[in-house]
Amino acid sequence: MPNAESNSRSPSTTEKLISVTNLCCSRGERVLFNDLSFTANTGECVHIVGPNGTGKTTLLRTLCGLNGSDKGDIRWLGQPISLSDAFTHQAVYIGHKDALKNELTALQNLRFNQQLESIHDEDALENSLLRLKILACADLPVQALSFGQRRRLAFAKLLLYPKSVWILDEPFTGIDAHGRTLIENLCVRQLKDGGTIIMTHHRSLQETALRTYSKEVFIQPQESIL
Repeated sequence: MPNAESNSRSPSTTEKLISVTNLCCSRGERVLFNDLSFTANTGECVHIVGPNGTGKTTLLRTLCGLNGSDKGDIRWLGQPISLSDAFTHQAVYIGHKDALKNELTALQNLRFNQQLESIHDEDALENSLLRLKILACADLPVQALSFGQRRRLAFAKLLLYPKSVWILDEPFTGIDAHGRTLIENLCVRQLKDGGTIIMTHHRSLQETALRTYSKEVFIQPQESIL
């Protein structure tokens, strides 16, 4: 079990925060990607790039431990993520689905997420809604929100408690220009504070506020089958 010291230590110059080595994942009999290797360190936004169907979402879910891999290694500060309680507590995933409860209000959804972390901070709830410009939606049931408002609410959860690693699947999909700017600014703040982001996005990040922090990891299409 990692102790408190190991949870907070910074990576050395030779030890990356996250290292992926020779990773292979498949769906059925088709190989999605093979021998994929990259690293992610503090202050970096790793942009996963590749054609549709190459396994970008599968990769993110594998990094989170939601999917298994056929072979390869994923490590957090040199330790396999499957053995690292620290990684479990420091990583957060936002996928295509927003993981919100339709019958609860926006505020109740955030309060529920706080409770999962054993936190009670009403000021933080209001502040997160304010920063995402959806405070007026606080008492509305999620099922009454637009897609863009739901997306902002999903990202408001990131402000409730600090997480070192954000794993984001197409974070800008379905939101307007103003919402995109809000989320970009959240991501920049995360990186400036020493956090790490691993994300997919179907367009280049070079025209976004993330351009100076990003590096691309390209997934090559595979023709082989198992």
